[in-house]
Amino acid sequence: MIPNYYCYLQSIPKAAQLADRFYQKFVNSQTFADPWLLKDDGGYRLFFLYSPDKGPWWWKTSEIHSAFSTDLKHWQAFNAILKPSSEGNWDSGRICAGCTYKEDGIYYLFYSGAGNGKDVMNEAIGLATSQDGVHWQRYSEKEFLKPNPDNPYYDTYKRDWFGEYYDHFQWRDPYIVKDNQTEKYYMFMSGFMKHSDKSHYRGCIGLAMADKIIGPYQLLPPVSVPLIGKGLHFFSYEMERPQVIYKNGKYHLFFSTWKHAINPEWLEEVGNPDINDSCLYHYVANTITGPYQPISQIPIVQNSSKTGLYATNLALLLDSIDNYFVYGWRPTASDIHISTNYRVNWELNSIKVMA
Repeated sequence: MIPNYYCYLQSIPKAAQLADRFYQKFVNSQTFADPWLLKDDGGYRLFFLYSPDKGPWWWKTSEIHSAFSTDLKHWQAFNAILKPSSEGNWDSGRICAGCTYKEDGIYYLFYSGAGNGKDVMNEAIGLATSQDGVHWQRYSEKEFLKPNPDNPYYDTYKRDWFGEYYDHFQWRDPYIVKDNQTEKYYMFMSGFMKHSDKSHYRGCIGLAMADKIIGPYQLLPPVSVPLIGKGLHFFSYEMERPQVIYKNGKYHLFFSTWKHAINPEWLEEVGNPDINDSCLYHYVANTITGPYQPISQIPIVQNSSKTGLYATNLALLLDSIDNYFVYGWRPTASDIHISTNYRVNWELNSIKVMA
């Protein structure tokens, strides 16, 4: 969530004061983030994170807002549709990103969240529903999905967050797919895998499966292979905003990660100067449950590094079933970029953003 250039400057004593001034300016206007779209009613429903707090830790008080457009230019705004719940509840601190799915006239918004104080990184997944896509209510006051601590797959990590230590349980950014092959529902999310190697870079894409969209969901092993490169390095601390698309007989997994979260051993191995925060990573699998393998030694969608976006997602053009564009959050511009400017050229497993 923090730009890598701030983290880098903080590591240099003489630059720390400059970094603080720059970062304060950066976040004071940073109130929009992590958008996602749903094609619906001849247009697009837009969902995104907004924070009424313009202080340095805006993400601790984020909420979900919504809007609708038929052309991605003119928007009807619906303001806040989901705010943090009452004090003491699991999502009383922050609301994080998710996805929206429509089935049989009902809208399902799978979101992530966490509590306050030391629980601000104790993440879980929730569900809200709507009859019209505008007015929403929580499906339950309890977490919709969160693994027990003794689960065999997903772990907590003691995270140093600028001098404060948190028990970080990564369980956010849910993405729902109904698979035509199995007729089951699969929920992908950002997680952190259990492993005998206690590496800091065990970020993964988690998975759960259900027969019905409202569950119950069965926990499955991570779908992503966290080892990458010739040295089989653990890849990153976090793999955020996953998206899975079935195309050309394969399942394609996309995700984002901040450059400062990537294992420096892998960065040194590949030596690619074009790797930055905007890179969209691309893995592929033959089955929806994986395992998903990197598409290449440097598994990055071509030209994604040039967009200036983070938490990049793909969306279909309104009148198409096969032509995509990318959109996302622009951290350095403090806004979200929702337009068809960045079209996608997708041929077999080769994907290029026309940036």
